[in-house]
Amino acid sequence: MRPLRQLFPWWLKIFIKIVLSRLPVNYQQWKKLKIFKHGDADDVWSPAKKFLLHYNAICPEYTPRDYCCLELGPGDSVASGIIAKCFGASRTYLVDVGRYATEDLDYYKRFCRELEKNKTSAPDLSKIVSFEELLEVCNIEYLTDGIVSLRQIPAKSVDFIWSHSVLEHIRRHLFAEVASEFHRIMADTGKMSHNVDLKDHLGGALNNLRFSESCWESEFMTRSGFYTNRMQHRDMATCFASTGFKLLHDNVGRWNEMPTPVYSMDGMFQSVPEKELRIRSFSIRLCHAAC
Repeated sequence: MRPLRQLFPWWLKIFIKIVLSRLPVNYQQWKKLKIFKHGDADDVWSPAKKFLLHYNAICPEYTPRDYCCLELGPGDSVASGIIAKCFGASRTYLVDVGRYATEDLDYYKRFCRELEKNKTSAPDLSKIVSFEELLEVCNIEYLTDGIVSLRQIPAKSVDFIWSHSVLEHIRRHLFAEVASEFHRIMADTGKMSHNVDLKDHLGGALNNLRFSESCWESEFMTRSGFYTNRMQHRDMATCFASTGFKLLHDNVGRWNEMPTPVYSMDGMFQSVPEKELRIRSFSIRLCHAAC
């Protein structure tokens, strides 16, 4: 039997999420009901898999001793900061737009036990009694004020930046500033890695492209739990290039055919080449252009 959420058409999901997002229920309660989630803290290996995907792609070649790293959008846990420490990070910034991470110490202790089982030396969390102590032991700075938090990080202090299915959720009008902040805080020899999911996060198609810009970017829509900035692969690549980054690696995944008819999209997308619209996801690795 298919999950209940798969039985709803995309337009009904929009209506339901708009209604639910206005109810006086906090994020932790929604997460328990599996309605609004920022990641999958139930899968103890998920943070490790994501970190290692990006770390193995770019870090072993150049990572300095006691490097500093940053994840944008850690979501439901700070476990990526723990695995980063296991792989030599002296400090990890975890930057999000809200305090979404679980503070359940048993979860993090279980995470470390799983690391040890797989022959990865993990921090000793046996004596910690608070979430804040966990952050201190693992040299994690958990910052939850979005772009404001990025502005607080010292210039040229971060060696490795990564994100996983996050860039598409940055508000469109803030994207260039986020890219600029990445450029400011990244060390001259630093590198960054991002995986981006361009599907609509409603039904796995491109139904988000049906709406006008004024409607989609309105506060009403962006606060409803399904927002993506609708920037295409070429838009993000161009933005990073204009900010001062050089592309090291670019790998795209495409639909074999259009998942949503082009004629049903807003006019601003009908002129986009179909080859570009069929890009459903991509991974990019970047460094400073001067490297």
